[in-house]
Amino acid sequence: MNAPKGFVDLVFSAENQQNYIGMGNPNARILIIGREPAHDIQNKDDEKQLLAEKNYKRDQTLNKSNWRNLIEEKPLTGVLWDGHIEVCNPRRPFPNQKCLRAYGNNDGTATTWLWYQKLVDLILGREYDRPYSLRPLDFHDFCFHTDISAAAAKNLATTDKGAKTTSVEERSRELFSHPFFKQFPIVILGIGTDVGKYVPLEWCDKVLGFPCEEVEKAFNADEKQPMLWVNRDSKGRRILVHTQSLSQSSWEYLTKIRDIIWADGKSDLCWPKAY
Repeated sequence: MNAPKGFVDLVFSAENQQNYIGMGNPNARILIIGREPAHDIQNKDDEKQLLAEKNYKRDQTLNKSNWRNLIEEKPLTGVLWDGHIEVCNPRRPFPNQKCLRAYGNNDGTATTWLWYQKLVDLILGREYDRPYSLRPLDFHDFCFHTDISAAAAKNLATTDKGAKTTSVEERSRELFSHPFFKQFPIVILGIGTDVGKYVPLEWCDKVLGFPCEEVEKAFNADEKQPMLWVNRDSKGRRILVHTQSLSQSSWEYLTKIRDIIWADGKSDLCWPKAY
């Protein structure tokens, strides 16, 4: 596997006790941080709860160990389910899905992933020679994605706030403090108001190194525009765009995010260093 040294250091770091590091291309220049893994592990239906727990173990619990397996060129570890082993390759977690919403057995994907795909495509300025719904879901080739919390929940309303607070604190200390997460020129913080403040300036500053005084408001609250804040590091080398949750987005909103990144001169710093 072609992984940068900083990422290898993170994966094998004794200080990082987080099983869930993230998914995608560690050589990418775009980092997307979401809220939490959307697994409904608190569902009262036993069968649905077991399914959610299986998916969480496959995608998150085994995440770090499978990154290690990829780096060491060992077989990936999976979860036994319904008579066969299910595996999540953290480098390309959804290789057989297409760019349309999942419905039945149509090979579609989750709504959140579809919006992530469209945002990454906009930032990269990608063009297509076939209908969008026929394209493979491949945004993980062009970005690295993780979540601010590892405490899974189906949605914000079902979140265990205590577990989430603990997870954010632990991940901030053990994971996001690592230099790997501070070298992305483009950071999309798609968590909305989810950290307890309208803009988590203290978190952006202390954990990711974006000074509080550099924040810029890029929306009109009086006109009920969706929140959009921009933060830059002191040297102007990195930009952080703090957005609402991208699971509830629009083409106009994603285009505005793209325009902010391009206007900042990052249009030439979007593509991965390697694949």
